[in-house]
Amino acid sequence: RAQGVNTVFGYPGGAIMPVYDALYDGGVEHLLCRHEQGAAMAAIGYARATGKTGVCIATSGPGATNLITGLADALLDSIPVVAITGQVSAPFIGTDAFQEVDVLGLSLACTKHSFLVQSLEELPRIMAEAFDVACSGRPGPVLVDIPKDIQLASGDLEPWFTTVENEVTFPHAEVEQARQMLAKAQKPMLYVGGGVGMAQAVPALREFLAATKMPATCTLKGLGAVEADYPYYLGMLGMHGTKAANFAVQECDLLIAVGARFDDRVTGKLNTFAPHASVIHMDIDPAEMNKLRQAHVALQGDLNALLPAL
Repeated sequence: RAQGVNTVFGYPGGAIMPVYDALYDGGVEHLLCRHEQGAAMAAIGYARATGKTGVCIATSGPGATNLITGLADALLDSIPVVAITGQVSAPFIGTDAFQEVDVLGLSLACTKHSFLVQSLEELPRIMAEAFDVACSGRPGPVLVDIPKDIQLASGDLEPWFTTVENEVTFPHAEVEQARQMLAKAQKPMLYVGGGVGMAQAVPALREFLAATKMPATCTLKGLGAVEADYPYYLGMLGMHGTKAANFAVQECDLLIAVGARFDDRVTGKLNTFAPHASVIHMDIDPAEMNKLRQAHVALQGDLNALLPAL
């Protein structure tokens, strides 16, 4: 409740029962799913529909492992989700106890971060950090694994409020370089990905297009960011995209990628994608920069600040 959560999705089991007992206190609605994977997917859908962090709950062992597919989906689609799992009591961790699984280790590859709660006192801090990490920067899933004995413990705990430091130095020199490239371009093209919507930067993007009157194309996840009646909108790009969008990208001399990751279903063979174009890549996630396509200018930061500056 301290994190503003009013809806959770889950499937109960022995190692998470104390959390379920606490739900009877009211204030948080629990929606029972038929399978833990369904709970994770429901949390993803809730996050997409509301803009809030989705929360799912599962027990230890098979309950926790059933969440993995949903967590992987949330990571790849950049959806903020907090998964809360039960674990065997702390003294039994590492003893192959009933339904003990190292969900912390299993989840490392499909979450932004995973926590194992080791004391009652650190529980409020970890829960606050989990929600902050899930929402900050490029959103994604976070797992919190809570041993049953800690769930059963009692104490006077105050809600913890924290903020993850996520300041990114504004790239003034790179923005100026990008401006010069844009001024010289004869056939510029805007390539819009799902990161625009996630950053709530659709208004900034549309203002940029209104000012530049640049041809634009969207990925599947970017659809809707550019207005359908924008005169220079060429439709979706990639394998299932329009001929106009694909031909335009192949002929452009400047490609500005905004919140896009050069997915193979968009680019096809990378070495033949936009072969004549210099690339400006704008994204909040530094891991996406130069990962698949080398950018001539990489602009890391909030799209709401970068687009107006450009």
